[in-house]
Amino acid sequence: MAPDDVYPCGRMIFHLGFLMALGTIYAYSTWSPAFVNRSFPDWTSEDLGFVYSMGIFGAFATPFGGMLYDKLGPTATYVIGLALTLLGICGITAASQPGWLSQSQARYVVGLCYYLEEQGSSTLYMGIAMDTLVHFPAKNVSVSMGLVALGYGLSAVLMSFIVSSFQPSIIGLFWCLGVVLTLFCLMRVFLLGDFTHSGWQQVDEKEAISPSDALRTAPFRQLIIYSLGCLVPCTVLLSLLKSLGDARGIDGSSVAQVALISNCFGRIVVGCGYDYYRDVPSHDALLIACAGITAGFGILLQSLGSIPSVLLWVGCVSVTFLFGGSAPLVGAFVKDHFPSSSSGTIFGLHQVSIAFGNLLWALFLGPTSTSESAGFIRPVLGAFVLSGVAVATGFPDYMARLTKHKS
Repeated sequence: MAPDDVYPCGRMIFHLGFLMALGTIYAYSTWSPAFVNRSFPDWTSEDLGFVYSMGIFGAFATPFGGMLYDKLGPTATYVIGLALTLLGICGITAASQPGWLSQSQARYVVGLCYYLEEQGSSTLYMGIAMDTLVHFPAKNVSVSMGLVALGYGLSAVLMSFIVSSFQPSIIGLFWCLGVVLTLFCLMRVFLLGDFTHSGWQQVDEKEAISPSDALRTAPFRQLIIYSLGCLVPCTVLLSLLKSLGDARGIDGSSVAQVALISNCFGRIVVGCGYDYYRDVPSHDALLIACAGITAGFGILLQSLGSIPSVLLWVGCVSVTFLFGGSAPLVGAFVKDHFPSSSSGTIFGLHQVSIAFGNLLWALFLGPTSTSESAGFIRPVLGAFVLSGVAVATGFPDYMARLTKHKS
């Protein structure tokens, strides 16, 4: 492996290729109808929703992969992640055979197996993310984590393109993905191997903090506050953009597409920008991004009135761009504040807190109506207030550091 002052471009290309095979859950609406029509024609939307919920649970159960990486190292993480993924694919294949299970039984078996498949995928994702966070050059950690987030997001685009363009057998497609992931894991474990400066085996200046103590530190509390208060509303907004645009008399699909592009650009632009201007500490950069997200939600709230719809575009682009930009900043924050021996656990808990927050949001702060813009006041106002509170919790420390710096 190249020394720390040389960026491992080949390794990053490998990571991006690996990531592009992991994101079936984000293309679920594209492939699931064909799968159900062929294998389970009597299933209802509730059955589809149950399988999706099980997959989401596995996809966001990232602390499992993070703790594996922290405790057992990268090789075990990849091996266990691949085993879970292949086990899930085998189970889905078996459950899809005619006459083996009743339609009602198949719902639970497929749901369980899809959970295993996505748990394996999220474990593999954490292996890639931690390889990048812990071992890539510290001066490029932000853009590196931005590329990881971008690659995982684009996997859904690739999956949707394959399904819509070639209409393959879904079971066959899953097995193709299983073969691809097996090849990537074999390359990672046997050909590329661990980095020569394997950080999970080393002690750095932060290792005086044990993994359990790291969960009780102020930086961890602040990270979870930002995750729940600022990042959860952003994920909710992404799921509502099409309906929100249609309710405002704009092409909702165009709004959602522009937001997706803005989100992808944010991951790269903010990552590159932060690595270039490293004079700003990661905790301050993350606070500034969250403050920008709050301002974006304020603009969106104004757009729900009779003010020209251009504010809707400005608010959506602002929020989604900075939400994308938060991915590399969170990576830099974790690297700056926590020992490498607990980075996987911390990063995984950050991810799962977003999933938990989404569940609470759906229960208590969903739109009252999707047919008119007034129905979106509750979720947008809630996003504005909660993100503002999250920013307010970090502002005193920011001002204290600013005053100390000036003095």
